[in-house]
Parts: sequence; structure tokens; C-alpha cells
Amino acid sequence: MRHILLDESMPYFKANMHCHSTNSDGKMTPEELKAHYMKHGYHIIAFTDHEHILDNSYLNEDGFLALTACEIAIKEIPEASTRTRRDMKVCHLNLYARDPHNIDTPCYSSVADHFLNPSIAHKIVHTKPDFERVYSHEGITAIIEEANKRGFLVSYNHPRWSLENARDYLGYAGLWSMEIYNHSCVMDGFPDYNVQAYDDFLRDGHRIGCVMGDDNHHIRHTLGGATWFNAPSLTYENIVEAMENHRFYCSQGPLIHSLTVSGRIAQIEFSGADTVIMSHRTRNVQKKTFADEGRHKATFEFKKDDGYIRFDLVARDGKRANTCAYFLDDLGIGVEI
Repeated sequence: MRHILLDESMPYFKANMHCHSTNSDGKMTPEELKAHYMKHGYHIIAFTDHEHILDNSYLNEDGFLALTACEIAIKEIPEASTRTRRDMKVCHLNLYARDPHNIDTPCYSSVADHFLNPSIAHKIVHTKPDFERVYSHEGITAIIEEANKRGFLVSYNHPRWSLENARDYLGYAGLWSMEIYNHSCVMDGFPDYNVQAYDDFLRDGHRIGCVMGDDNHHIRHTLGGATWFNAPSLTYENIVEAMENHRFYCSQGPLIHSLTVSGRIAQIEFSGADTVIMSHRTRNVQKKTFADEGRHKATFEFKKDDGYIRFDLVARDGKRANTCAYFLDDLGIGVEI
């Protein structure tokens, strides 16, 4: 059976999945962000302003889509600031609404909501009582479960900036994705390219995707890491469907055109990189290098007990692209006995 995981016959739409505007602590208005990103070839912005959700669909037009979203924080000391308690662990989650008009902020906490622009306070909806956010495996999993129940996909953000390690994040259940690259963190000196954390999740059995986001508060933090959605057209419904089915990849520059699996053969077509690596649950890592960064087709054979396949592309300037992981049993490929 042939599985088309990324389909060149459908278009790709470029997204910034982590973005802050003047509605919280960003320096650019939603309108300014839309103009800036569209000028540089983006089609989608997820407005993940801190601790509250707004319906930004008024920005939508042919060629641009606003995703309804927010970023929430769960801290070891709920009332403390990470700016003053620089040793404090924190878990940041991005919540993406399946319905663009779902602006009832899940797990709202007035203790955490100190980023809100007062001028838009009258637009904020939180119909349920304050949610007590507890920094623990159980507490954070409860928040993810509540967000899922209320119609949100949940992504885990920048573990290194958060001072978290595998003992922390592997206890969080119910995630849709994780942030494999955070441009703002890297620009400010944090090495937040989290390939190891992604493999930690995968090898621990978490079937999650990976995204890149700018986490931009200033213009200098923009245009660093994009997520490319593979969908029939640019509608909210189609992008959410692509999110749910991991029909996307993320990139600092290299482009992926297609990814298919037939039997135990995977084939990837790409451009803008000269090295492609296929990784697994096992040590059966394979690398192929090409003479230039033109368009290439690379074919790999994997074993039935490799667990999953995922691809990293590397350009000569060091910029990378990453696919989601695809688990072999989901593709109907069993484990060799």
C-alpha cells in the first residue's frame, strides 16, 4: 500500500504558529503583523497572545488566515514572574482552536493574566471559574485534557527556555505537537532547537507532531521558523484537518515537496538542502548527501521494528527542516518478530 504523507499535488501554506501582538506584550498590532508576514510569503498567523483568546477572523482574506489561539503558562510559583524568578521552572502551552470563533479561554487563571492590553479587556471571554493551575505532571495533564475537551489542540513550547527536561515534559499527556524550534529563544541566546526533546517524546510513545514558531514580540524576532501546511485550500477547516493528521512540516528554509511510503520504502523530494537524514526509534539512522541544494529525490528503506520514521533536512548554511514522525503501525506496517 502506498501512503502519501505530504502531497505535492496539493498546495502548501506557510504559517507562523507562535506570535504575540499588542493585544498582549508584542510591539506590533495584528494588522501590522499580517502585512509584515504576508510581504514575506506567509499565509497564516496563529495569534497566540498570552492568557486570552480573540477572534481575529476580521483579518482573513484571500491568501491570509488568522488562527484562533493563545499561550498559557503553568509556573512552579503561580504568582511569580519568570523575569524575577529566573530559576523557576514553567510550562508554556499554545492552544489552537478547532473552531475559529471559540474564544472562551480554557483553564483561565486571573493569577496568570497580567499581559492583557486593557483596551481589549471587554472582548475577553472566560465563562468558567478560575482554573487552579498546578505545576505537576497531573496538573499540566489536567489542563491539556480540559483544553482538548473544549475544542483545542495543544502544543508544548520551548523546553530549554522553560528550564524543563525529560523528567518534566514526558509526564504531560494529551499533546498534539511540540515546538521543535523557537526563533525568539534562539535569537536571545537560548539553544531552543529541540530535536532531542522531540525524540524523547517519540521514544516514550507520545504520537505528536513538531512545529516551528517565531514567538515574536519584536520585529527582530520574526521570519525565523515556519510551519508549512499541506491542504487543498486555505480555509480554517482544511488547516485544522491538516494539523490533526500531521500533514505539515516545519522549516527554517529548506522545502519539502512530497513524502511517500510504499511497503518499507520511504521517498522524500526536497530542495534547498544538500543533506537528508531519516531517523527512527532505533539506531537505524540513515543519511544521504547531495552535491548541491537543488531539487532532489531520496529513497530510504526502513525495518519493521524501527517504530517510526521522521526526516531532518540540512542546508549548507545550517538551516534545517523537519517532518513530523509517522508511526509504522499507523501505516499498517507491523513489528518484525
